[in-house]
Amino acid sequence: MTCLEAEKLVIPYINDRLSIAELEDFMEHIEMCGNCREELEIHYMVDIGLKKLDEDDGTYDIVGDLKRRLEESAAVLRRFLAFQIMKYAVGTLMAMALLVTSLLQIRIWHQAGFLFF
Repeated sequence: MTCLEAEKLVIPYINDRLSIAELEDFMEHIEMCGNCREELEIHYMVDIGLKKLDEDDGTYDIVGDLKRRLEESAAVLRRFLAFQIMKYAVGTLMAMALLVTSLLQIRIWHQAGFLFF
């Protein structure tokens, strides 16, 4: 992902409008690129910070909130990866179970004399 692409995703990230694939690319780029992370911090302060300051008493921790938000995004990606791994593992186990069941059924038919090979 280029810096220009990452900068276009800053506002959708703040508004929780990124797909998992976009979030993964965005988070990877933000971790590596200090300029884009700084751009995210600025937009986050302006967008979320001003909203929170209008709502609260003015003691809002913007930097801490952004850090928590980035950690939550990383956790979402880890859960998604774990889900994908489980999905493939279950699919593989189901295929293996079907194969074993089919082989056992063929063996039963062969022993019963239905199959002549």
